[in-house]
Amino acid sequence: MNRGSRVYYDVVHEDHGRIYPGDRGIASMGCRQSFHPQKGFTLLEVMIAVAIIAIAFVTLLGSQSQSVSIAAHTRFAVTAALLAQQKLTEIESTDFADVSSESGDFDENYPGYRWESEVSELSEDEIGIPGSGGMLKTVDLVVTLGGDEGSSYEVRSVMMQKIEPRK
Repeated sequence: MNRGSRVYYDVVHEDHGRIYPGDRGIASMGCRQSFHPQKGFTLLEVMIAVAIIAIAFVTLLGSQSQSVSIAAHTRFAVTAALLAQQKLTEIESTDFADVSSESGDFDENYPGYRWESEVSELSEDEIGIPGSGGMLKTVDLVVTLGGDEGSSYEVRSVMMQKIEPRK
């Protein structure tokens, strides 16, 4: 089958020498060549795959960073809540008259954690109960980590003076 200067031939594939209809190759001037399909990926396919993997990796890295940040904040919130509860228990166990504003740090098991309490008496006008002046105090307790204002835990408690029964 000669059409001009080109020769058309059937392509013989490597799988048992079969000739598939419609598979035609072109050879110059009667030179018969066998067609071997290319195996592997093209450069464009590899570049697209690398781009997809890079986008997925950046997304995973960002979510990992966010997870670490959330875990650190949660760890602080839980630890600060427990330390605040411990400190409030200490404050409430002292005599009502001795409760005053103080500050300090926790033991060596919690380095960097500090606390500050502000105590104020509630007046009769604030309470709304006649004859109750001086019986209630508010304790505002703030637990911080390393002096960082962003890492603080605040709690407010109201203490009541122990009422002695009348004799």
